[in-house]
Amino acid sequence: MLFRASTDRTAFTLVEVMMAATILVVGFIGLIQAVTVNSEVLDTARKQQIATQIMDAEIERLRAASWSAISGLSASGTITINAAGTISGNETRFALSNYTSTNGDDNTQLSALARGFTCSYARAYLRPTGATAGTVTYLSLTYTVSWKSNTGRAYSRSTTAYFGMNGLHLSFQKS
Repeated sequence: MLFRASTDRTAFTLVEVMMAATILVVGFIGLIQAVTVNSEVLDTARKQQIATQIMDAEIERLRAASWSAISGLSASGTITINAAGTISGNETRFALSNYTSTNGDDNTQLSALARGFTCSYARAYLRPTGATAGTVTYLSLTYTVSWKSNTGRAYSRSTTAYFGMNGLHLSFQKS
């Protein structure tokens, strides 16, 4: 009987097993990192959409208001929406709280989505120079919505809207 040298290997060496395990670990780490990054991107996109909806609601509400209501707005205002969706701050200055201090008429659906958001605005009289609420003919309102992502990173979105006594109502957004 002739003995033949066996060239068929039926087992893996320890080095091959360790290399395969290393490749799997690196793959899993990359997969976990990709899931984490995608979660942050989805959270940011969702919250930017909510911020845009809040600012659009504020501007549209003012576009439907009388000129005296628009020109009579105070120079600034801020509201905060806590983790429960309750609005606090200068509630009578925001459409989100329906311009009242009671919360029975708030936009609760949007407030529930905007938990942890802070909304603010700044009004500036543009014409004529030195205008008051009774003499202004053109003004700007800059709305800013700020929030923190699920990783704690701070974000904000702002919109400036221009209102004219005779109906010029323009707006644009910036990140």
